[in-house]
Amino acid sequence: MVEEYICLEILPGIEGSSSLYGLLSLFPIAGAEELEHAVRVYIPTGTWQEIQPTVTQLLNCYGFAFQVVSHTEVQDWYRIWLEQLHPVWLTEDTVVHPFPEPPQPELYGTARDILHIVPGTAFGTGHHATTRLAARLLLQYLYPSTEWLDAGTGSGILAILAARRGANHVYAVDNNPGALEQARFNIVQNGVAERITVILADLEQAELPRVDGIVANLHAELLTRLSHRFLQVLRDGGVCVVSGILSPLASHVMEAFQEAGFHYETSLCEDEWISFAFRKW
Repeated sequence: MVEEYICLEILPGIEGSSSLYGLLSLFPIAGAEELEHAVRVYIPTGTWQEIQPTVTQLLNCYGFAFQVVSHTEVQDWYRIWLEQLHPVWLTEDTVVHPFPEPPQPELYGTARDILHIVPGTAFGTGHHATTRLAARLLLQYLYPSTEWLDAGTGSGILAILAARRGANHVYAVDNNPGALEQARFNIVQNGVAERITVILADLEQAELPRVDGIVANLHAELLTRLSHRFLQVLRDGGVCVVSGILSPLASHVMEAFQEAGFHYETSLCEDEWISFAFRKW
């Protein structure tokens, strides 16, 4: 059975496409296509029914005009999307190869790690600042033999990076079955399946494992709601890295995590996006 998709056409407006892609990267979008004056995104019909209220609220909040322009079974948009992709350096020595064919190491001579991340029906190839910022803070606080939670794993990119860099075990959690299917594929092809457990669960309701570190690339509203839950599952001395935060909402997230009992460690910024690292003492 061919899956049906809705096509959502969005006008970037004054915020620009960078902010728009940042917001979209926080949801299980199947693909995107840039037009001259708009961005078209493709979302599985069933998924759209679940996320429509939240997506609509955020797009309206940031002034993005949008409309549903069609329902489609044609997946040429995926081919177009792949053609727009290019390798991305998450850090100075970590590159993401987003193409279906295997990477050729000689093309990435200075890379310590080449992550082969095919997006499929999940965002998360490092093309947006939110992923890069999360990756950089993750590596800053990641120590060997620790256990991590990747909250909202999407394509699995951050879980794979943590496993590659020495985490003893990573729990990759997402509430979208399509995203987890692609995450499993990426985890296997990057050779870290034995150190990553993939979990289909709602972060706000499920019983989460106790861990030494958390990395969460989500939207600001959800992060604030999860601040107390993250504190509960984090072991003493552990670090929580949060990303996906537009600068105007940074103080709101900061207050929520400090009120929950976290201590501020540091932050990184890129364009209008900010990521924080908090510690539990």
